[in-house]
Amino acid sequence: MKMNGFVSTMIFAVLLGCSAPRMVWAQGPPPGVDPVNCTGCVGTTDIANGSVTAPKISPGAVGSGQINPTQVQKRVTGACPTGSSITAIDENGAVLCETDDGGVTAITVSAPLVSTGGSTPNLSLPGVIIGTTNTAVGQDALVSNIADGNTANGVTALAGNTTGYQNTASGHQALFSNTEGGNNTATGFQALRSNTVGFFNTASGHSALFNNTGSDNTASGAGALGNNTAACCNTATGYFALANNTTGGGNTGSGHLALLHNATGHFNTAVGYGADVSTGDLSNATAIGFGATVDASDKIRLGNTAVSIIEAQVGLTVVSDATRKETFLPVNGEATLNKIRGLTLTSWNLIGQDPRRFRHYGPMAQEFFAAFGSDTVGTIGTPTTITSTDIDGILMVAVQALERRTAEQAEEAVRLKAENAALKARVEAFEQLMKEALPPR
Repeated sequence: MKMNGFVSTMIFAVLLGCSAPRMVWAQGPPPGVDPVNCTGCVGTTDIANGSVTAPKISPGAVGSGQINPTQVQKRVTGACPTGSSITAIDENGAVLCETDDGGVTAITVSAPLVSTGGSTPNLSLPGVIIGTTNTAVGQDALVSNIADGNTANGVTALAGNTTGYQNTASGHQALFSNTEGGNNTATGFQALRSNTVGFFNTASGHSALFNNTGSDNTASGAGALGNNTAACCNTATGYFALANNTTGGGNTGSGHLALLHNATGHFNTAVGYGADVSTGDLSNATAIGFGATVDASDKIRLGNTAVSIIEAQVGLTVVSDATRKETFLPVNGEATLNKIRGLTLTSWNLIGQDPRRFRHYGPMAQEFFAAFGSDTVGTIGTPTTITSTDIDGILMVAVQALERRTAEQAEEAVRLKAENAALKARVEAFEQLMKEALPPR
């Protein structure tokens, strides 16, 4: 490397151990430089300490010949007009501009990302579909669906010519078989896996709505509505809620295993852990409470067999509108009293209840049904249950019969009182007549 006279002389002086290095120039010192005191020059001590200050370098002393343009950037002096942005700056400080556009018209990516779509670009990642109408995240999610504007990664994902739209799938094989169905949301492993043409379904949970092909169903929980096929309008919330429903529609199950045994029944409701129907084909049956099981259509069951008290702030209000009743038959009050007389009326408790806490009064359902279970038109109640409104009605018939007896007895008492007064008057008149007819003693 070539050194100028100044630098070589300095290094030589330092190596000789000079305490006050003297500068030597071949053609004499530059103007303003004191070679003895090194005023106005750059010394080795200043360079070594990295403290070259302004007084050591005269203005303009460093020229373009001492600057490497590939390592030093001149001050930026350019700017871009409104509507454009700086894309590059060269070593002279000049800027390069480009016009801003209204949106992305292409995407350039590297593997494993895939870009397609031209002027409406899509971006795909293995297991991810981001389209203009459908979104899928997870291996084989929405694998059969390729509606307009969607992209999927891999040949398998494009296997089908279908029209499903506005679907969202998140999870391995979620909405796996969907083809023409739309507005579906599946979240979880194999959620809505078999759905093909169903619309407006929402499944959240492992295998929720797994076999579904129907519409307007909502399932939240692992296995919820898992066997539902073409049925619609079911709502299942909880682990395996409505899990065995196949074609039953309009059912609502809320709770762990709620409505588990419903299969083809319609419009059933179960609320509570294990709340259920006794058979799979009931309709309009309602079970409320832990383990509550309803065993007939058009029936409501509150609580399980362990329930001992049903409490409310007010009494039960029952519809009894005359305009909603028909097929009226008179009831014989005296016959009712005779039947009541034949009932076994005791106090008792249900099996399993603590008899010191739970005691009840009343007839047995079997006897009550035998006495009042038929009115020649139809059946009233069952051999194992008594309807409170029916027993209240029977008691009112009996009270009415007793009141009629009381009224008749009151009328009889008035009649007898009148007869007694008449007899008394006749006796008194007879006694008076006898007094007048007999001579004095």
